[in-house]
Amino acid sequence: MYLRRTYRYTDDTHFVADLIADDAKAVECLLYGRFRDILVYNALKVSRTYIAGSFRPDVDDLAHELYLYFKKDNWAKLRKYDPSLPFDKWLSVVSYRFFKDHVLSMPDTYRQTAAGTLPDAAQEHIYAQGESHIDMLKMDIRDAMDRLDSPRDRSILQALVVDDEEPAAVAAQHNITVENLYNIKHRALARLIRELGFKKN
Repeated sequence: MYLRRTYRYTDDTHFVADLIADDAKAVECLLYGRFRDILVYNALKVSRTYIAGSFRPDVDDLAHELYLYFKKDNWAKLRKYDPSLPFDKWLSVVSYRFFKDHVLSMPDTYRQTAAGTLPDAAQEHIYAQGESHIDMLKMDIRDAMDRLDSPRDRSILQALVVDDEEPAAVAAQHNITVENLYNIKHRALARLIRELGFKKN
């Protein structure tokens, strides 16, 4: 049961802030309101893709598990939300991946085993609600950049790769030459690639 209480928010950042505050109306909006269709779609898509037979996990159970995942470690996942990506797209990517991981942790007897049943990494992007692989890749890159140890590396990659700033201006901000800037960028990109899990052939 849920109350369908009136809830309004000014923008995605406001909504995420209310979720982090565990506002009951915001949580209800996430699980049963405006974003319900995204959760239902992804839960059913993952179930049909990865589970054999007619068994389907309960959508509400999966949605509640997602809510608990968001709450974990003082809302750590939501605190990493980047408002440059609309929240519905962000939720689509995150919920699809969470539901997939949850389903794949189930006993093997429930899961698809036939060859060719599971989509490969490239096909996976198709299954998130209306989501392009570009948005998913952007999220992966942001997460990998957050894991880089050096604040300078993160700052330089953000400026040169994400924000497309002029190298001379970035070098001046860091009191280094443009040549040194490119050397740092090269090494930082190599570390970023390792964080993303790519390996050289």
